[in-house]
Parts: sequence; C-alpha cells; structure tokens
Amino acid sequence: MKLPGLIYTSPVQFSRNQRLKLALIPPVAATLAKVLYALNRREVRDAHYFEECLRDHGQIVVGIWHETALMAAAHFQGHNFHVLTSYSFDGELAARLLACYKIESVRGSSSRGGSEGLVQLEKALELVKVVGLTMDGPRGPHREAKPGLAILAARTGAPLLPVAFAPSRAWRLRTWDRFPIPKPFGRIICAFGPPIPAPQNETREAIDAARIQLQDALNALHTGLEQEFGGT
Repeated sequence: MKLPGLIYTSPVQFSRNQRLKLALIPPVAATLAKVLYALNRREVRDAHYFEECLRDHGQIVVGIWHETALMAAAHFQGHNFHVLTSYSFDGELAARLLACYKIESVRGSSSRGGSEGLVQLEKALELVKVVGLTMDGPRGPHREAKPGLAILAARTGAPLLPVAFAPSRAWRLRTWDRFPIPKPFGRIICAFGPPIPAPQNETREAIDAARIQLQDALNALHTGLEQEFGGT
C-alpha cells in the first residue's frame, strides 16, 4: 500500500523501447518466478527473531543480498514491506517487478539521490513496520554490504535483521551476483539471523562496525545453507 509523503515514482523519462520492456517484462517474470517458487518446498528457520523484533521494537530493518530479492519478495508478500530502488531503468524494472508481489518501492539513486533514498526509507519506517534493502545492490560488489542500512538503523533505532534465502537447485544468470532461478521440485530455505542492535550514532566507526557485523552475519547464514545443499 502506497503511503502519503513518500516518493514512489522515477523522474526519468524512459524511451519507447524501455517503456515497452517495463510494461511486458515484470508481469511475465513475476508469473514465472511465482510458479517456480510454488513448485519448491519451503522451509523457514528461526522466524522467532523476526517476531521478537516486532514485539520488542515495533519495527525492523531487514538486510538481504541482491541475488535473493525475488525469494524475499515472495516470502514478505503481504507485510506492507517497503524497499528502496533507484531512479534508473533497472530500478524502475525492479520496482514494477516487486509491485507484482505487493512490495512497495520508495525511490532514490545510489549516485544522485542515495541520501534522499535513505530519507524516504526513514519516513516509511515511521508508517510501516518493516523496510529492507539489498545491501550489495544495485551493482555490487557481490555480498559486500554498503553502509545504507546501518545509517538507517542509527537514525531510527530499528534493529538490523539478516535474512538469507537459498534454493537447493537453481539456474544461475550470468550477472554480477549470479542471480539464482530456483529449479522445480527442490527446496527453498529462508533463514533469519539474530538481530543486530542499531548503531548508537552515525560516526564512521559505529556505522562501519554495524555494517561489517551485518555483512558477516548474512554471509555466515548463506555459507551454512550452501554447505547444506552441497553448493548452489
């Protein structure tokens, strides 16, 4: 559900070819992804971390890796989850794809409007319970966290929650994050990690410490799942 006072649209004027792609790709890709997701057995581990965060703090800042965005969208569908996407064509494509899961995207550019994007997420967190960010998005480096979520947590006091998603069997795209497409009749595991307290302030040392802690926690979750599956 879109909320007043937040920016959900991009000011970029897209070409005719881009507009055609934006109209066609998201519904087709989302339908295919939903079918493949439904054909897998799903397992959720340590969801109590999520529930306890909501109970104790009333709000959560979720951190995931870019490669798991669609699995995360499927899992959090219906939670009025808000994320950040860029103003670019890729950002608009992502926003429309996520909209097929009823995930709302506030807007900002990592190059021009990154701080504006964080302000939008901060405003969103005053109105909704859960916001999130692909910490290595939109273009990597792969599984290296940027500081945005830690800054957001410092400003709002919301705890940081690492959430990993892994398919037992997947095709991998030739992208910077080796984006996985789950193969049918496997398993998809969602694993929550313990929450990480918000930094006490926005000093570089405090933000970097929280960023590294969240990065290491999320990578540990992924490593554990990938070892369980024998590598994916």
